[in-house]
Amino acid sequence: MARRGNRRTGGAGPLIGVAVLSALITAGVTILVTDQRSGSVAGFASDVSGAIGGVLMTPVRWGESIVSSTGSFFGGAGLNQKLKEENRALLQWRDQAKAMAERLDAYEKLHGVKAEQLPQGLTGRLISESSGPFAKSGIVNLGAKAGIKVNWIVMNQNGLVGRVIAVGSDTSRVLFLADGDSRVPVMGETTRARAIAIGDKTSAPRLAHLNTPTSMRDGERVMTSGDDGIFPRGIAVGQAGLAPDRQWRVRLASTAAPIDFVRLVPPSNFPPPLEPVTAPSLAPPPTEGAMTAPIQGGVLPLAADAAGVPTAATPEAIRAAQALRGSEIEAARATSARLAKERDAAREQARQAEAARLAAESRNVPVAGTATASGSSSSAPSPQSAPAANPPAATAPSGAPKQ
Repeated sequence: MARRGNRRTGGAGPLIGVAVLSALITAGVTILVTDQRSGSVAGFASDVSGAIGGVLMTPVRWGESIVSSTGSFFGGAGLNQKLKEENRALLQWRDQAKAMAERLDAYEKLHGVKAEQLPQGLTGRLISESSGPFAKSGIVNLGAKAGIKVNWIVMNQNGLVGRVIAVGSDTSRVLFLADGDSRVPVMGETTRARAIAIGDKTSAPRLAHLNTPTSMRDGERVMTSGDDGIFPRGIAVGQAGLAPDRQWRVRLASTAAPIDFVRLVPPSNFPPPLEPVTAPSLAPPPTEGAMTAPIQGGVLPLAADAAGVPTAATPEAIRAAQALRGSEIEAARATSARLAKERDAAREQARQAEAARLAAESRNVPVAGTATASGSSSSAPSPQSAPAANPPAATAPSGAPKQ
């Protein structure tokens, strides 16, 4: 009985497999027909395949990460070497800058130069205003309570921003360099060409009143000159450039980055001298009937060889000095002319005496009583003319003098 049961069970196994396979095929056909209408099965299959693909792609991503890390490692080595070289160059520049600063300090102490040191100032936050009395201005969150006053200088990490024009208890209004009411004296860092940076509501104020327009260079660094006594000398303003309208302008350095935090420093405000300088007192002019003593050694104030100006620097004294100087010059000219005439007369007399001597020698006749160049007369005959002292009357020349 047991063997028969096993045979029946074993014979039914294939039938069960066929039934399961038929059921799977029927279910697949039903799913395909249904998916053509709704598409939900395709979405489910896509989700399943995406999950499986993500799992299978994990090792691939790990490999890509390893390759990228390896490339970054080798690339970082080159970047590290470049940074080391730049650091080495910067260290050399730092040493040179320190040496130049020490030398400059020594020169300033030697010559007694008073250096303009920029004070520390206060740091605040700047907020640009969209509406106000000025086209280019801002509000900073520091006011009179913090010690801020009008004309304080405002700058950021790049350069000059503007100056304070109004102060409240907790805030202050800052006029930017680009505003139409802004005027800042500036100069070129290399050429020292002076100008005034005038704002015209553009991002690049123009450089007006250039003292040497031809010496300004394109791209030259422009900084404050401190000529007005308000802006300290040496604050960076920007770079000079020739605009398409053929006007020199300055590209502001402070606008290289958005202006957020700024530093406010007090202006220079050079103090006036404590003791006013008064003009020297002049001697009263002489009266009309008074006799003035002649000025000894009076010279013209503007003469090239002037040793000094008369002590009594009045108009009458200056005119007397000029007259005395003129008379001295005329006397010197007359003396020079007289000496020149005497020298010419002496030269002419010497020339005539020399001509007479040469004529007498050519005729072998001594010349008696002829004036020489020294002004003396000679009466003794020369040895060469001694034999011909008594020549025959027939052979004597008609123009020879008789002894």
